Amino acid sequence: MQMNGRCLRWLAAATLVLGLAWPRHAGAQPAPPPDPAAAPAGNPPANETALGELIVTGHKEEKLPRIAILPSLSADLEDVIVRSVVRRDIELTGMFELIPDNKAPMGLYSFDDPVDVPAWQNLGAEAIVKVAARPQGNKAEVFGLAYFLNVGKDPVYQKKITVDKADVRVTAHRITDALLGALTGRPGGFASQLAFAARWTKNQRIFRLDADGQGLEPLTDPADFAVAPMWGPNGTLFFESSHDYQPFQLFQLAGKTITQVKLPFTTSIYAVAFSKDYSRMAVAVAEGGKSSIYVGLADGSGMTKASTSTELATHPVFSPSGKLAWIGGDPTHGSQRVYVDGKAVSPAGFGASGPTFCDTEDGVKLIYSVAVGGDQRDLVMSDDQGRGMSRLTQGQGSNTYPACSPDGRLLAFFSTRKSQPGIYMMSLKRFTTQLLTSKIGESLRWAALPPAK
Repeated sequence: MQMNGRCLRWLAAATLVLGLAWPRHAGAQPAPPPDPAAAPAGNPPANETALGELIVTGHKEEKLPRIAILPSLSADLEDVIVRSVVRRDIELTGMFELIPDNKAPMGLYSFDDPVDVPAWQNLGAEAIVKVAARPQGNKAEVFGLAYFLNVGKDPVYQKKITVDKADVRVTAHRITDALLGALTGRPGGFASQLAFAARWTKNQRIFRLDADGQGLEPLTDPADFAVAPMWGPNGTLFFESSHDYQPFQLFQLAGKTITQVKLPFTTSIYAVAFSKDYSRMAVAVAEGGKSSIYVGLADGSGMTKASTSTELATHPVFSPSGKLAWIGGDPTHGSQRVYVDGKAVSPAGFGASGPTFCDTEDGVKLIYSVAVGGDQRDLVMSDDQGRGMSRLTQGQGSNTYPACSPDGRLLAFFSTRKSQPGIYMMSLKRFTTQLLTSKIGESLRWAALPPAK
């Protein structure tokens, strides 16, 4: 099937906007494709009232629960790591006011020292958290506890475990998650990792990152052009890669080993997604000058076409309940929308990209990016059928590729705001935003680490 010029331009632009950039042949310098999210020529720009109201809760004036994280006087590296990780995690939630260390009452703060609850209560602490660690040969003993001062003298959480020294940092994240469960009734999602694609000299590589912005690590071969990472079962990372300008193929990274995943397609694979229980796989495939979404079993068998309602389809993602969303459109109108189970749910006239589902305390939310003119993109949120839309960003640079934390409380995304481009993290309870890292890329994904053994 021959591609007409309009279809070719739409598909080429979609691959750039959706994180599916094609590698360039040596010496080729093609002109940048038109933005498929822009309003068609001759038409007025879409009315932004369709995007809903900007959520403005979470002002600094709002009273937050006041929490104390006990200081440490230990010089042990393990202790420094555990306390700094837990404090940073709790800061990133945006849910608490942390008492500064310089306000800490005089006292003893060693591993086995008791907590002076009345002294912290006099400082207005509503909850107290103590975390500590100490070396034990090749191991480290890690301790955590928390008090609610309005429920009695006994701690609501207390745990002491011994781990390998190499696991101290991830153990601290797991303690944060447990502490948040004790403090709020819903465990946290910091024992997790992010993945994204970003430029590396002439090519593009896949990177991983801890949930607190630490541990940035390239994972793919610098000689290949890699796109669209997706976390699979047991912490396996899937991605698409092209070597020497060959069609994109699906690969998986387990530990340090990269292997190709055989699928029943001979054309480029642009993206992959898995259902919540990892029983189903969806893939975006180049097909006859267009692109389609196929769904089958997790091993790649039994693939059937799902995107029958759109001529062009990419960026598949499953909801927690098993609904399938993708970005779709047709070359005639030149703009793409979010489709959920074959039905367009994003507003017409706004080029959409990068959908994700967040399992929040207020129900499952669909979040994606829309073009608002001037090369800017904003994030919007609705229910999983597109109803009740509200804006998450406005007038803060270009915001793209949202990814939700495993506990549904936090949203990570790329932003160019305040001349500080990078990955930002937004609380979906307070709607406050903090810079996580200055790295910029595309196709951001977030998933829980495998359970501790």
